[in-house]
Amino acid sequence: MKDLSSINTELPVNVREGEVLFAQGEHSRFLYVVKKGKVVLLKNNGNHLNIIKVAGEKEILNEVSVLTKQPTEFAAIAKTEAEVVMIEQKDILSVIKNSPDWVPEIFQTLCERLKSTEAMILEHNLQGAGEKSADLILTKEDEKKYISALAEHKVQ
Repeated sequence: MKDLSSINTELPVNVREGEVLFAQGEHSRFLYVVKKGKVVLLKNNGNHLNIIKVAGEKEILNEVSVLTKQPTEFAAIAKTEAEVVMIEQKDILSVIKNSPDWVPEIFQTLCERLKSTEAMILEHNLQGAGEKSADLILTKEDEKKYISALAEHKVQ
């Protein structure tokens, strides 16, 4: 795991394939913007992992956790070598705090709706119309690799 105390939030951080950005259930200090590469978002549903999304260039990760100050609902692991920009929670919350009163309320509402939608999708196994995208299929080999990476991440 990287030493996050020295992260320059204006520069991309290089992430190795298989490296954990954050684990499900953690309290995270960062919102992530993928600059290059792919990052897989996973949810542990007890006895196995499900791929929720494969995020690519310009996508934002961990926004709900950062905005609500709640533990992350997913894990994020680099699917390929990647570059991510890490923006500290305190910086985001400072901008929101200094905005008009209605802005934080909008963010709170959007986060609640997003969490509700994600729960509905998982509950009904609605990960897209028709067949699953190849990116959302988790091989046994990849599942073992991700479980191992998450176990190592928790130890540190």
